[in-house]
Amino acid sequence: MATEPANVIICPSCGAENIEGADICERCLMDLSSIDVPEAAQVLKESDLTLPIAAVRWSKPVTVQAGASVREAIRLMQEQRSGAVVVLRGREIAGIFTDRDVVAKVARDPAALDRPVDTVMTPDPVVLRDDDMMAYALNKMGVGGFRHIPVVRDGELVGMLTGRDVLNWVMGRYFD
Repeated sequence: MATEPANVIICPSCGAENIEGADICERCLMDLSSIDVPEAAQVLKESDLTLPIAAVRWSKPVTVQAGASVREAIRLMQEQRSGAVVVLRGREIAGIFTDRDVVAKVARDPAALDRPVDTVMTPDPVVLRDDDMMAYALNKMGVGGFRHIPVVRDGELVGMLTGRDVLNWVMGRYFD
């Protein structure tokens, strides 16, 4: 019979094990300071929230290489009907450029259209692994306010999880 490891606190948001006394979850950054007593309970094994995000049909990522113009990135977003592009340096994720960046950084400065996209992108974006649980993905999106999160497998970009993808998954699981 397996026993729970001693001196571990389970994050109620993502189910990650943290060292007892930790103020924030090492995995999802949830505030753990209000949790006085370690709990052995995790998200129920039968819960859909324990499914990996690979269970969701995520979007194909739209990509642009660092150094491409902001104008080119916006054109790709329009053509692909995407709210974001992943900015790559070779095959490595350098950043993300979203419709929010267009509104906040480009709309007020039309000259930015001809600058490299890496000057207005969000560098080093939060990413999800394709084997991360849905609970973890939902927490990241909710806490971070993200509508687009790149998905990686073995460090390689394989998809983009969007708010729409998550909503479609929820609707299909619970309202079909």
